[in-house]
Amino acid sequence: MIACTDPAEPEPDPAAAAQVGKAEPLPSTLPAPSESVPRYVGLWATTSEGCAEPAWRFEERRISKRGEVSCAFQNVVMTDRGYDIQATCTAESPPQPHNIQLSFAESARAMMVAGGPWQSGVALVYCAALPTP
Repeated sequence: MIACTDPAEPEPDPAAAAQVGKAEPLPSTLPAPSESVPRYVGLWATTSEGCAEPAWRFEERRISKRGEVSCAFQNVVMTDRGYDIQATCTAESPPQPHNIQLSFAESARAMMVAGGPWQSGVALVYCAALPTP
């Protein structure tokens, strides 16, 4: 067999590798899966800068987005990609039924929200746990 290396590719420099040190895993900014609390519960924002005053509040049975949308969950089903939620939402109109899908993009450290009043979808970053009452 012929080796599949590029003769122009230089060999790694062991001294440089020693200076870099061991690779460390990146910290996860998503909440860990839990059997007692749904993963989506917490304060979320569209950017990490938005975490100074997170606009999205996800509770176990509802979502509220400051000044815009409020949804009460009637049914939450855990799926292999996240959650499917049947909800009644108020968004500058009388309450309407909606289906909302939540999924988690580990590599992007984001929760994707699709359906409901957000038909085009939105990606959110995790900011913090809900404040304790």
